[in-house]
Amino acid sequence: MNRKPTVFAQGDILLIRRDAGGGAVVQRTQTQAEGAPRGSDRGEANRRDGADPVILAEGEVTGHHHALYGGAVLFRDDALARAVPSDLYIGSLKIEGGQACLTHPEHDTITLDPGHYEVRRQREYHAGEARRVQD
Repeated sequence: MNRKPTVFAQGDILLIRRDAGGGAVVQRTQTQAEGAPRGSDRGEANRRDGADPVILAEGEVTGHHHALYGGAVLFRDDALARAVPSDLYIGSLKIEGGQACLTHPEHDTITLDPGHYEVRRQREYHAGEARRVQD
């Protein structure tokens, strides 16, 4: 049986597929995934050039951002936000219609199927201490 992954990681971003979600809309894309930049092979793929992606996070180290193209809505789910440490919770994501593409110039593009996803920052453990991944 081939099961699609339910957890996706791209740099400091972690996406966890969930069955359902809801809340107040934060941001909505205006693009389709077919026209999305494809990560590092497009150089300045993350600049805003007429496409209107959902920006999940700005890179603290490089200044590059994680941009989501396709039918996507980012919203805040207060019940879920209370269950996740505040410095890790970014929001909840609903992919509507077709697929969406998560891009970043230094990482491979991730293609997401329609559904609900929890969006978090990742943590790493170093010398027995947990800290946020910086991308």
